[in-house]
Amino acid sequence: MKFLKIATKKKLLLLAMMAAVVTGALFTGSSSTEAKAKKVQYLGKYKLTAYCGCRKCSGAYGNKTATGRRAKQGRTIAVDKRKIKLGSKVKIKGKTYVAEDVGGGVKGKHIDVYFKSHKKVKQFGRKNNVKVYKIKK
Repeated sequence: MKFLKIATKKKLLLLAMMAAVVTGALFTGSSSTEAKAKKVQYLGKYKLTAYCGCRKCSGAYGNKTATGRRAKQGRTIAVDKRKIKLGSKVKIKGKTYVAEDVGGGVKGKHIDVYFKSHKKVKQFGRKNNVKVYKIKK
């Protein structure tokens, strides 16, 4: 009789463990990790240049952007609208920018980063083959 009780307990324990494994396997396939991986889209390698609101960089436009906002250092970039839509959030070297402007010289895989002074534009210079990501909504 004692043997029968022990065998039944072992069977119940084994069944409980199997049920835990099965239900755990069903829940581990959640799409939350997949969604996190798809929050950015790789756009390719771009050439980066810089501009400011001075006449030399922006002519008569100053720091007014194509979207109607005032350009702001650390936020505004000028893009080719055929490659990146205006209003898109873009991640460059771990920093997030907003495509708010266009430029006459910004064609194809070229991004112009806004700075508040011409001195900072000169310091930035030109960078080639920089990985750019679009942040998905």
